[in-house]
Order: sequence, then structure tokens, then C-alpha cells
Amino acid sequence: MATLSVTMIVKNEEDVIGRVLDCAKAFADEIIVVDTESSDRTAEIAASYGAKVFTFEWTDDFSAARNFAFEKATCDYVMWLDADDVVDKENARKLVELKEKLPLSDIWYMKYATAFDKDGKPTFEYWRERVFRRSLGAHWADPVHEVFYASGTRQFEDISIRHEKLHPSPPRRNLDIYLKLISSGANLSPRQQFYFANELYSANLLPLAIRAYEDFLTTDGMTENKVQAAINLSRIYSAKQDYESALSALSRAIALGEPSAELCVATGNIYLALTNTNAAIFWYKSALRPIPENTLAFVDVYCYNYYPLIQLGLCMYNKGDVSAAINYTEKALEYKKEDEIALGNLAFYKNIINRK
Repeated sequence: MATLSVTMIVKNEEDVIGRVLDCAKAFADEIIVVDTESSDRTAEIAASYGAKVFTFEWTDDFSAARNFAFEKATCDYVMWLDADDVVDKENARKLVELKEKLPLSDIWYMKYATAFDKDGKPTFEYWRERVFRRSLGAHWADPVHEVFYASGTRQFEDISIRHEKLHPSPPRRNLDIYLKLISSGANLSPRQQFYFANELYSANLLPLAIRAYEDFLTTDGMTENKVQAAINLSRIYSAKQDYESALSALSRAIALGEPSAELCVATGNIYLALTNTNAAIFWYKSALRPIPENTLAFVDVYCYNYYPLIQLGLCMYNKGDVSAAINYTEKALEYKKEDEIALGNLAFYKNIINRK
């Protein structure tokens, strides 16, 4: 059986570090915690779990800290976790079983769930490289939204890590790192350009975000990122009721290949805003499909079921087919039980039927 080092980079995480270490001890042969100058009891708590604790001077570079952690690992394979990650018992069991077959591949991808409904069901997830053969070396790059660059065989494993934050990240932390890079004269890679645009969007710096997304779309960046960039651009333009520009942005994504459910929903939303109900119905129906496996794109789970269904209910109401509106809304509730919006719509539609 292959051995597994679990590595973490942390700072002031005393309220969550015990939670993730409780998870990791079920499958880790070694735990490496790199403390980036905490001022609380993070390092002390990590040491109490038997973790090997190292101090690293923070330099606004997540990849540098991640590489330092990997260099301290001694097992056959190295896994990374964040301080606010959680591995439930079922996925911890899967990780123990995975150690038997780790030698079959160099790099293992696992699902990363980062948003959840009130019942704890993931609503936003994506595949991330998670476990690496240690002999590949430490190859993390990019100071923020870091990524592992190394050649080797790759495999996807049905294991899910949950990113359950208790506190928001420092505001503008990532954006400020990018701005510092740019001011130093650094040229952002296409991947960095995409994430820089996302940070501008999150900070509501919309004119700058538009320019950054447009610049990224002219690069040779990942297709999945280009599709997401086009969707985000369309949302910015739609908020300004500039639907022509919104559709133009989405058309660039449609030209890249088969439209994802996220892209179909975004297109349907614009046509619904334009009161072109038939076109909206076409795109919402196109979104209804199984959630994809082994994709490197971000996956908004509700775009494959709940959201297009509730929007189809609204479309059918607009067309005067209230029975169909009820049917679609009831189907939406199968995916998001007790949802207030769906329940409110359903009550409204049923009231119309009862009045007839």
C-alpha cells in the first residue's frame, strides 16, 4: 500500500484546524502543516494532533508556501488540503481504499465542493488535482489560485472534498496580490488573466472586469475558462440591460463547442428578459441533462436541474399554460426541496387553477 502525506498551509485557523486534522488522521500517514506566521494557537493545535509543523514567512505567494509544504513531505504520495476543508467519513474511507491503487497514476483528481444548500448538498463543485506522486517534485505555480504543473498520468476518482468556510477570506486579498504583480511589471498568464478578471468581478469593479475578460478571451486560455468568462461578461451586460452585448458574449462561448448547461441557462435568461419566451424555452430545455463527470469546468449543479425547471415553469405561465407551469415547478422542487421561490411560484400557479 502506498503511503500518503497530507499537507496544509495555514494562518490563524485555530477555530477550524482541529476539524480538518480530525478528518486527515483517518487516511494520512503523515501530516505536514506549514504555518504562515499565525498569531493565534493554530500551530500549537496542529502539533497536538501529531502534525509536523513548519513556519514559513508569508510573501503573498500561495504557490511558494504550497511548494515548501510539498518539499517537507516524505511519503510516496502527497495530498493537499485547506484548513477549512472537510472530508466526511464516507470519503475518508474511499481515500483509505485509494491508497491501494495510488501507484496506478501520478496525479489524482477529486471533486471540490465549495457551495451547499441548506441540507448540505453541494450546489457548486469542480475537479481539482488533489494527490500527486512525490517523485514528480514540487511544481505549484501562480501566487494566487495556485495550480500544479507537472507531466504524468492522470486519473479522476469519485472522492469529494468539502470546502466549508466558517469565515470569509480577507476582502480583496487575492485582487491585491494580482495588482501587486501587475504593478511590478509581471505579465499575467492566460490563466492568471482569467482569475484576475474574476476577482475584479467579485469586487464589483465592473468596467475593469469587462476589459479583463475581453483581454482574456483573446488568449489561448482553457476553453472551460473562456466559457465561464463569456457567461460572466453576459451577466455584467445583462445587469445593465445591455442584452445585445450579453448575447454577443455568449455567442463567443457557443462557438467553442457544445454549450454547457450553465451556458444554456445564461442564454435562456437573456431571451426571457427580452420576452422571447420560445427561445428561452429552447435554451432551458437544452440545459436539462445529467451533471457531467470528469470535466475541468466549474459545475453549477442547479443549472442541470432545478434552475431551468423553475424557469420553464415561468415560461409556461407566460404562455398561458398554467398546468405545465405547475408540472415544471413541482419537478424543480424534487431537486431543491422546500425552496421558498419554487413553493411561492407553485402556490401562485395553483391559485390561478383554483380560481377557474
